[in-house]
Formats: sequence, C-alpha cells, structure tokens
Amino acid sequence: MSFMNDIGDALFDIFEPFAAESLPLLEAVLIQLFIIFLLARIFAELFMKFGMLGQVGEIVAGILLANLVIGGFTLAQGLNIDWDPVHPSVYHEIFEVIANLGVIFLLFAVGMETKICDLRAVGKTATWVAVLGVIIPFVFGFGLVFAYEVYYKPHPDWFIHALFMAAAMVATCIGITARVLTELGVMDTIESKIIVGAAVVDDILAMIILAIVVAVAGSAMNGGGGVDIFGIASTVAIALLFVISILLLCTGIPKAKEYQLCRMTEKGIVCQDRDWPLRIEPFPLAMLTCLGLSAMAISLGLAAIIGAFLAGMLFAEFAHGQLESKFKGINAFLVPFFFVYVGMRVELAGFTEILGLAVGTIILAIVGKYLAGYLGVIWTDKSLGKKSGDIVGIGMSPRGEVGIIVAAIGLTAGAISRDMYTVVVFMSIITALIAPPWLAKSFKRKYEDDAAKMLD
Repeated sequence: MSFMNDIGDALFDIFEPFAAESLPLLEAVLIQLFIIFLLARIFAELFMKFGMLGQVGEIVAGILLANLVIGGFTLAQGLNIDWDPVHPSVYHEIFEVIANLGVIFLLFAVGMETKICDLRAVGKTATWVAVLGVIIPFVFGFGLVFAYEVYYKPHPDWFIHALFMAAAMVATCIGITARVLTELGVMDTIESKIIVGAAVVDDILAMIILAIVVAVAGSAMNGGGGVDIFGIASTVAIALLFVISILLLCTGIPKAKEYQLCRMTEKGIVCQDRDWPLRIEPFPLAMLTCLGLSAMAISLGLAAIIGAFLAGMLFAEFAHGQLESKFKGINAFLVPFFFVYVGMRVELAGFTEILGLAVGTIILAIVGKYLAGYLGVIWTDKSLGKKSGDIVGIGMSPRGEVGIIVAAIGLTAGAISRDMYTVVVFMSIITALIAPPWLAKSFKRKYEDDAAKMLD
C-alpha cells in the first residue's frame, strides 16, 4: 500500500504544474489534448480489434481517467480536468467546450443521414414502429424513476429525473444499427428498410421530445422547484415552433432541387436568377448553418445538439456527398473527446448501490424497443411474420450516443443526479454491445429457414 502511495505522490509531483495552473495556457491544453486523444485512440482500436464499438472504448478511457486511483492520484486530477461543479478549473472548462463541439458536429453528421424524402417513403409499418418506439420506452423510463424515487429512495426532483430518463430511453442509435445491417449484407431486406426508416423517424421524434424535456426542466428549475404551467407551455411552444420551422424548410429544399433553382456543381452550390449568379462553397455554408442553428437553439432554451441535428437535415438532401468526407475528418478528431468526457462523468464509487436500478433500466430499455418493433410489424403488415417482427424489435434496441447525450445534458443542467447519469451511460453501452450479435443471429435464423423451405 505504501508503494502505491509513493507512486501516487510521484505522479502528483510530475503533474503539479497542471494543478497549480502555472504552465502557459496553450502549452497545458495541448499536452492535455495529446494525452486524452492518445488514450482515446488506444482504447478505441483495442475495442474494435475485438469486434466492439470504438466509442465504447473511448468511454472506458474516460472512466479510467477519472476512476483509476493510484495512491490517491487519478489522471483526471493530475491534468486538472476532473469535474468540480462548484469550482471548475479553466482547463476543465476548455475541455468541456471541445467535448461539446464534438457532440455538436456528431449530431450534424447524424442529421445529414436523415432525409425528408426517406421519411415519406418509410410507409405505415416503419412509422408505427417509430411511434411505438417512442411511447413505450418513454413510459417505461418515466415509470421506472417514478417507482424508484417516489417509493424506494424518495427525491424531491423525481419528476425532472423521470423526464430525462424517459427521453434517454427513446432514441434508437441509427449509426450502430446501419453499420450492423451493412456488415451483414442485408440492407436490401424488407426488415432492414423498416428498421432504417423507423430509426430516421425515431430520431426526429427524439429531438422534439428532448426539446420539450429541456424546456420543461428549465421552467421547473428556474421557478425554484415549482412547476410554472404557463412558462412550460410557452417554452414548449417555442421549442416546437423552432423544430417544425426547420423541418418545413427541409421539405422545401428537395423542391428547390427539383425545379433547379439551385444545383450542386464541382465548384459548390450555384443559384442562378437571370443575371445574378451566386456561388457558395458547401462546407463553409454548412459550418455556418451548424454553428448558427446550434447557437439559436441555446438562445431559445434548447440543447445545442437540436440545432445541429436540424442543420444536418438541411444538407441531407442537397450536399451530403460533398460534405460527408470533410465532416468525417472533423468528427474523427473532436468526437472522441466527447465520449472520453462522458466516461469521466461516470462515478464508479458506490455503483453497487444502484446496480439494481441499472439492471432494471437495461432490461426495460431492451424490452421497450423490442415490443415497439415487434408489435409495429405484426399489427401493420400481415405479410410479415413473427421472425420479421423479432428482427425489427432487436434492430431498434441499441441506444448508443443519443441516450448518453441526453443524460449528459441533464447532468450538466443539474436536472439528474450522478447516479442516474451513470445508469443511463451503462444502459447505452450495454444495449449497443448486445444488439449487433443478437441481430445477426435473428437474421440468420429467419433467412436460413426461408432458404431451407425453398429447397424443400
């Protein structure tokens, strides 16, 4: 034990300039970013080597940064970026800004995968799967926290906690699902089209729900704990107006493309109105739109990621091909900082006390999405059997980064506890790990049986 304490003391001495904030700010930040990014890449590559998601490795890197104790020393403390809501260091605030930029550009990229025309083409089955996939998990999440914080461990802010838990359980991670479907080579199947279409609608509904939850939480917290019905109604109305306005603008972009009012060329977006030509490079325009709508969302009391997601949707139909590779490079650098930041906010001390809540949350998260997918298929398309419902239900279950983002917003705003945040992070990680192999077995079971029947 004394040996570990000696190592801890030596490490504290090595990182003392960070604790004292005696290094030039730029030098300190560059060293911190180098160490954090290096660890994120090492763990991401390690996890991908074993067939798991790199994002999970980055979260694990963050958990170890903040929770691996060597003689009282943690690397997060050494770099002076550990979370202190009362007296945060300037290094932590800079790191937090970089992490938030990462999630903003991540949601912009997700938005670019969400085309309005796809929403129209998904059909009744995918729409029902998406709607049920919002209602059932939301009710499960809200009910779980209601039971836990009203009857088991009473908490005065149970209502706000329940809202954020419910919102975190709603969104399907389309990135994880699409990746698995592509690797399996089954994107042309009817089940895959339903899953992807439903996930697109699911993302839109999840962003609207998040906007409402943030508005309600902000109104309740600013009111000193009381619920201001008029304030909630007005902020919800503003949130919905903002989201619906951008969605309507998104529907107009395909029309502009159809009538060739503007077109995409190798030189950029070109709009021609007789003798007034306007040429705009798509990348700077996309950056301006992303940052502008993110800032606008914050000014309206919403989360910045809502503006970023909607900004991405504006470019989904028009300039996705020209922008994808450029934003891919930005995200490859910035997004790992967000997932490391997410991991750093997980507090493992005392996790055994909330293990029951974590297990219950994971079970309800999987069952809720599975029921939504299964029932949505069985009720709306009689030509599809139970095995198709099974595939869609499993494909809708992974939460991935979206649930984590919702929890991070709630924790930063003081709307959920550290314990609740930790539970949501573990729920998102476990569902992201369980779904891919389960989905592969489900596809194999159905299509191998179909092939056998054809041979008979």
